[in-house]
Amino acid sequence: MKILKIIAAIGVAALLGWLIYANREHLAKDEVIAYGRGLPAGWFIVLFAILPLLGFPISIFLILAGLRFGLVWGMTVSAACIYFHHLAAYRICHGRLRERIAGFVKKRGHKLPSVKGSNGVWFTLMFSAVHGPPYTFKIYLLALTNVPFRIYAGVGGTTYILFGLIPVGAAAVATKMDVTYLYVAIAVVSATALAFNHFRSRRKEIGQTD
Repeated sequence: MKILKIIAAIGVAALLGWLIYANREHLAKDEVIAYGRGLPAGWFIVLFAILPLLGFPISIFLILAGLRFGLVWGMTVSAACIYFHHLAAYRICHGRLRERIAGFVKKRGHKLPSVKGSNGVWFTLMFSAVHGPPYTFKIYLLALTNVPFRIYAGVGGTTYILFGLIPVGAAAVATKMDVTYLYVAIAVVSATALAFNHFRSRRKEIGQTD
């Protein structure tokens, strides 16, 4: 199975490389920016709100949001869509689907993950901030836990929004040619990372003290 996955990954990479090379004349910066600016705002927002729930990479939408709307409105649209993703995923995972998944897992001798109330914020922050699994997988998996919605959306959603500053800001810089946007995005994300590391260190100290 691992060999097949490796072969598939190489095949996908080779295909993407060929597509980029074959269309290199159409990938000029000005053409990409013009394409982003020409996207219909209404349809873009609708697709941004729906497709990531179905597995489409959110990073593409973040970049396009920066191209289409700039930093301020791009982040506003991104934040609204990300919070909508969390609301929708939470409702889906706490409806009939949750009962089916719980039954499926129980038949195999397992149970849905449970997070202690006092660890909800820390667990959600860690789970959302660590890169690896796709965005769609992470928001559904976290929604299946017993983390309250206010923490799930307030901490998890906000974490994704803060990390979204980099792609949105970078795209906005490309259109505005104003590096201030990029500096602001880097400063905010850097401050968030420092706060996250400080919080993690404090948690370790408290755990060792206990």
